[in-house]
Amino acid sequence: MSNSYVDGKVREAILAAKGSRMNAQKLLMAWAVEDPDLLRGIAQPFLKAIAAAAIERAGRPPSRNAPARPAAGGGAGGGRPSASGLSRDALENLLNQLGRDSGDPVPQRGAAAGKAAAAAKGAVVHDAPAGGPTHEKAMMAIAKAFVAKKVR
Repeated sequence: MSNSYVDGKVREAILAAKGSRMNAQKLLMAWAVEDPDLLRGIAQPFLKAIAAAAIERAGRPPSRNAPARPAAGGGAGGGRPSASGLSRDALENLLNQLGRDSGDPVPQRGAAAGKAAAAAKGAVVHDAPAGGPTHEKAMMAIAKAFVAKKVR
């Protein structure tokens, strides 16, 4: 599918929505449900990440205390579904996959996984709790640096 078809439909949705991005998005999503070529064209750049998220979700062991997820819809597991219809977990998984090379490992969740990954990259890992006075000073210094950069 050529990008010109998708680009034309996007322009058409923006014109129909009178410049409202939110309304154009809703309109484009409705059209994509009815038009498989449009859906394929929109999803093509993200297909690798979508497939990786589906494989990751299928590979997870089922949760013992969580209710079974419905086959359709996105409201389970991750709370309220987003505007795109994806659950919060599905959207988070999709965003985690975007931009990752095929050879990169799948990130692990939790503080221990983050420390292990940082240590593997040669970073010094400290067990100091985030949010202490040192953290606050560091965050203020970063904020001031960005403000100073914008003023110039």
